[in-house]
Amino acid sequence: MKMMAKREDKRSPEAEAYRKLYATARWQRIRTKQLNDHPVCQRCLQRGYVTIATICHHVDKRSKRIDFFAGPWLSVCQPCHDGPIQQEEAIGYTNEIGLDGWPTHPSHPANRKR
Repeated sequence: MKMMAKREDKRSPEAEAYRKLYATARWQRIRTKQLNDHPVCQRCLQRGYVTIATICHHVDKRSKRIDFFAGPWLSVCQPCHDGPIQQEEAIGYTNEIGLDGWPTHPSHPANRKR
């Protein structure tokens, strides 16, 4: 049987510092309340889809450094969190395409004024 190599964690040192906070009882209470109050993915809902939210996302990633437990938060599904939200945090825009075939994010290079 072939053994799988352990996947390397590519988190930043900053992310490692607050990662352990996700396992605390305090965070679990906050997460549960957020998902109970807003059970539908708020990003999907903006696009007309109803999807169950499974992640309590820090809206402002800087808030994690200041006070991890203060919020604000957004209820989102895993695909939205791991796709467009992470992409927007990394590069400043998403590659989501609208019904017209054009990128929807105003900061996308295709939408910048020349």
